[in-house]
Parts: sequence; C-alpha cells; structure tokens
Amino acid sequence: MTWYLGITTTRHIAPHPGAEKERGEFAVERQLHHLGIEAHAPRKIEFKRVGKKRRPDPITSPYLPGYIFAQIPAELYATAIQCNGLRPTMLTIPEQEVRRHVLRFIDRVTQENAEAERIIANNDRAAMCQFDAGQALEVLAGPFQERAVRFIRMFQSAHDMHPMIEAEADLFGRAVKVKVDPLDVKGAA
Repeated sequence: MTWYLGITTTRHIAPHPGAEKERGEFAVERQLHHLGIEAHAPRKIEFKRVGKKRRPDPITSPYLPGYIFAQIPAELYATAIQCNGLRPTMLTIPEQEVRRHVLRFIDRVTQENAEAERIIANNDRAAMCQFDAGQALEVLAGPFQERAVRFIRMFQSAHDMHPMIEAEADLFGRAVKVKVDPLDVKGAA
C-alpha cells in the first residue's frame, strides 16, 4: 500500500442532504474510513474564549488545512479519488519519509489530542485556560486598567458567578495578588 498526501477542500460538506456539515478535510477522512482506507486529517484542539464568554471552549481545527494523509491500496485508488471534497491528483509519499516524518507527526498529534480529551473529560478549567503561568497580561478595564500583571491561575470561588483570573501586579514597589475578570485582560505584546 502506498501513502498519499491529498488536497481537500476547506469548505464545509454535508455527508447527505439535511445532515450537519463538516469541514472538508474531516469529511474526506470520514469517507475514506467508510471505504476501509486508513486516512488522517490531523486535528488540533485548542481552548479559546469566543466572544464575551468567560470560559474557554475546546475548538477543533485542522493542523494542515486543505490536506489529508491516506494509505490507499492500489485496488481502491480509483474509488478513493472520487470522494466528495478530494482533488483527484495526490502526491505519493516515499516509504522512508512516511516512517521518518508522517507517522511521527500523526503520533505526536494523537498524543496532544489525548491530553486535550483528558482535560475535557475532567472538565479541568485551569488546564483549559489560554494563558500560561507567569505570562504578562494587559488589563483593559477595571481598577487596574492599563497595568501589566502576571497571570497566576484561573479560579472560581463559591460566591463568584464566573471564573476570575488571579494575577500578580507590582503596586507601591511590591508584588500584590489581584482578581481580574477574564473579559478585562489580553495577552501583553
């Protein structure tokens, strides 16, 4: 069997009329799996706040937009290239490059996704936070407006309606812990 790098559409495709649409790479991957072909459209799961939400949500996107890896047997090649969203011309990947790069990349992505799935399953809000400990943040509003603070952690007290950011600010020559609303900060440049 030969490994191929296929070019896909990035448009959203409905598997059948009336069904929910999915991104092109993922739709092609699903179609190839249905044919019994090993296919990988590597996904990355990131935790991001969208709009005015105070909590980050898991966002799934492709690592390689518009591309898919597939190990296609010769007898299924003609059927495989007819998948909706897949361009009929594909690049053959030499076996040594598959072992050296492609399989390692797929394994690394699988490990990252397993960790993200563990965070989601445990509802680990601290791990979902989009900031890293010690990262500089700029306060956009509130009593510490236009001050730089260092992120410590996300927390939610029993009396809080939503999670807050605990940060460290330099006030009067000493480091002081402060509470800031997640909507009032952004990463410092």
